[in-house]
Amino acid sequence: MAQEEKKDLSLNSKRNQQILKELNTEDCDLNKLRELIWHGVDDKNRSIVWKLLIGYLPTNLSRRELLLNIKRTEYFHYCTQIYDARSEHQTEKHIIDLRQINDDIPRTQNEIPIFKTQEIQEMLRRILYIWAIRHPVSGYVQGINDLCSIFLLVFLYPLCDFNILCENGPLPIELKNIEADVYWCLSNVVDSILDYFFPSSTGIQVALMKIEDILFRIDQQLMQHFRDEEIEMIHFSFRWLNCMFIREFPLNLLLRLWDGFLSIGEGFRVLSVYVAVSLILKWKEILRKASFNDMLTFLQNLPTNMWHERDVEELLSQAYIYFSWFNNSPNHLK
Repeated sequence: MAQEEKKDLSLNSKRNQQILKELNTEDCDLNKLRELIWHGVDDKNRSIVWKLLIGYLPTNLSRRELLLNIKRTEYFHYCTQIYDARSEHQTEKHIIDLRQINDDIPRTQNEIPIFKTQEIQEMLRRILYIWAIRHPVSGYVQGINDLCSIFLLVFLYPLCDFNILCENGPLPIELKNIEADVYWCLSNVVDSILDYFFPSSTGIQVALMKIEDILFRIDQQLMQHFRDEEIEMIHFSFRWLNCMFIREFPLNLLLRLWDGFLSIGEGFRVLSVYVAVSLILKWKEILRKASFNDMLTFLQNLPTNMWHERDVEELLSQAYIYFSWFNNSPNHLK
């Protein structure tokens, strides 16, 4: 093993020990935890780290079990009062939402066997339907199913190897509790970026304008080429932001990217914009020479399949540099 790889393993091991120590202190320091997971967190601890940083788990160790039971009981109540009784109170909007959910479930992580099981598909159906009913203004929106699947995978990981489960393989008995945890964490994250799901909403329009503005300040030549070819940010960055790059990266690298988002307050909403900028600038030499069709095809099918974790770390580092330049200094480079 190369000396550099040994050094990386040693640093990872030390950091994971520090994370574990922080998780088991009576009052977890979220700022310290964010700082530690900027460089990633191991798969076994990711579940509890994410729950803490999303705000689902309390920082006080002695209160976690009690509050978990309260939130899980509340979700089980929704299952009975909303999902199980859905036929009694359904409106036309609820029927349309459920139809779209049913269409999306078979397409959700369909390359992973566990998502073909009846138990997991029914779990997704309950979570997404209850979320839709409790958000009547928006209802269900395509893409929320993808976000939901990531939480499910992360929370299942400590309990079973989801990559090798066959369609009829055993599922953990804690599945009911996992479902509740997924629902609440999904709700916390989606609520923070809900206006990224609608092309005409102020939130996504501001985010896309910010990407364009920063690109123009950093590389006017590239941005002018975008304009000459009539490429707009909404053609590709809209999907990047509302699905939080799920379709742009292999699963293991996506989890590493989300560690980075959670290491910064409102990272899903804020840092994601700078990640989008960094992705575009990474391939600026290719994009400068491309026509409209070639640019769009490239940006909608980024060549990240052969990326390694270090590539994502470099992307996050560059995004953080832009974040530090522009987030609190909107006139930087103007």
